[in-house]
Formats: sequence, structure tokens, C-alpha cells
Amino acid sequence: MRCTTMVAAALLVGLVPTLAIGQGDRRTITVEVYWPEGARLLIEGREVASDGPMRRFVSPPLPPGQYTYTIQAIIPGPDGPKTVTERVDVRPGDFESIDLREPGRRPIGDVEYEPTPQVVVDAALRMASLTARDVVWDLGCGDGRIPVTAAKTYGCKAVGFDLDPERVKDSRARAQKNGVERLVRIDRRDIFQLDLSQGPTVVTLYLLPRLNARLLPQLRKLPSGARVVSIAHRMADIPPDQHIIIPTELGEFDVYLWKAETLRGPGRR
Repeated sequence: MRCTTMVAAALLVGLVPTLAIGQGDRRTITVEVYWPEGARLLIEGREVASDGPMRRFVSPPLPPGQYTYTIQAIIPGPDGPKTVTERVDVRPGDFESIDLREPGRRPIGDVEYEPTPQVVVDAALRMASLTARDVVWDLGCGDGRIPVTAAKTYGCKAVGFDLDPERVKDSRARAQKNGVERLVRIDRRDIFQLDLSQGPTVVTLYLLPRLNARLLPQLRKLPSGARVVSIAHRMADIPPDQHIIIPTELGEFDVYLWKAETLRGPGRR
């Protein structure tokens, strides 16, 4: 998963606005689509060229608002064609990834793994104002660079969670290589089954907007004073308490921070 500065293969077609909020600053929407070999790909009912297993589309610059795309793969088979449909709600500036392949042909986790540039990791952890008393939970830890950096730089405890056994293996090897095994634990767990009401004081994420939104009910159970740092992606439509932009060789990365109280909203502090 990359930041939103990636170059798209073609324009998204059939834009359907479900909520327009004035003009404001216009930004693009990028949607990455994976589909089965030999399938026909349709966006808003219009067929698009489908060379290879993945294609990345980008919209024209759009005003702020919520937009919806319906994406379909028509898959040939011995019993006739089967249609797989996904609807995705997006905002200008979003990067989303949609996978229409059979479950056994998808990545083990919810997104394709891509490591976070170390300069972004360092900036995200500085933004969280870590101390040795903090406990960091990294949801979707990949190769473990966030929990390992947190432990090595700030002396705090950190836990990484990932479903992919290869990523878990890589993360544990990184912790051992950096000599922080006593501070870092890596668990193979489904992040959507975690109880966040006890344990972490800082949660870090590098997921997708729809996955951040899915985690929001869990994140709202964090104790007062906890912080959530998301790399690259928004948290529903909740304005962040802090936002920075980090330039890297892969392009600019947005980094956002929310206090637990902000995520709960007024009257739920």
C-alpha cells in the first residue's frame, strides 16, 4: 500500500457523488483494483480495459465530499459467468484498494504489504510524544519497524499484530536483531478482534480509509490520554488533532494524530 501520490494508469469513470460539500480545494481519488485472471472489469457499469491482475485508477480533481464507486468483476466459469461486486465510499485525497479475487488468492491480511519509509516511522512516533511509560500497539505491523523503533528509541513497550505468518516471523527477527526482545512482542492476531480498552496508550496504523473506519468503534474504547497515529489515511471524517506531511523518495506521506477523546466526540470524553 502506497501513499496517494502514485501515478494512476487511467481515469476513474462514472463518478457518483453521494454528498457534495461546496467546491473548496480539489483533490484526486485513487483506487487500486485487483481482479481474477480472464474476468471483465466494470466501474459504474462501464467496462474498462483489464490487462494484468491489477490496475490503478485516479479521478479528476474533485471538490470535498463523499463519493461512491460500484466496481464489478464478471468472472467466466463452467456454469456461466459470476459477478462479484464491491461498493466503495471515498473522499478526495483517498487511496483505496479493492480486491475482487477469490479469498484464497488474496493477501492474508486486508491489504497488500508495503513497508513504511523509516523517515515516516520516526516522524509518526515523534508526533505521538512517546515516553518510556507508553505502550505502543501497531495494528498490521508488517516487518515490525514501528514497534522496534518505538522500543529502541524511546525505551517503551510495544506490541505488533499481523495475520501473515511471514510478517510475524520478519518482525520477531527484527526485534531480535535490534536487541529489544524484552520490550517488543509480536502476535499473530486479527486486529479487528482486539480489545483496545486496556493495554495500549498509543496505537499506530498504516491501513486504508475503510479499514480505519471499521476500527473506529474499537479505537473509541481507548483510555483517556491515549493517542492514535495513522500513516497516510484519514479516520472517517474526524478532523485530526495534528497533521504533518513527510517528503520521501516515494512521494509525500500524510501523518495524522487523534487523541482518544477526539475520536469519542463531544459528550463521550
